[in-house]
Amino acid sequence: MDEIFRDFLVTFIIVAAFFGIVYVFFMTRHRERLLLIERGLDMSNFPPNKNMRWVALKFGVLFIGIAIGILVGNVLSEYLDFNEVVSFLSMTFLFGGLGLVSYFFIESNYKKK
Repeated sequence: MDEIFRDFLVTFIIVAAFFGIVYVFFMTRHRERLLLIERGLDMSNFPPNKNMRWVALKFGVLFIGIAIGILVGNVLSEYLDFNEVVSFLSMTFLFGGLGLVSYFFIESNYKKK
């Protein structure tokens, strides 16, 4: 019972810390922008976010690359007797990096047109 409670407690603390950091970041940014609007100051420091659709593509390609890397790492460790940790980590980073490079080429080809 102690191990289950310990695992739950550690998971809860990690999730709460992540949520707290994200919450403080967004609330601070929101308050800063409200103060600038309230005082009538220049809002040119906050350009409109035109690249939001590219963010979704970037993360999609990255996560697809990571998933393929995990699958290839599993194949290497099961069938070719590679070290399990090395095969999973190397293939995850390799295919994740290839996903980001492919995203860069997709975005640059689209922006040339």
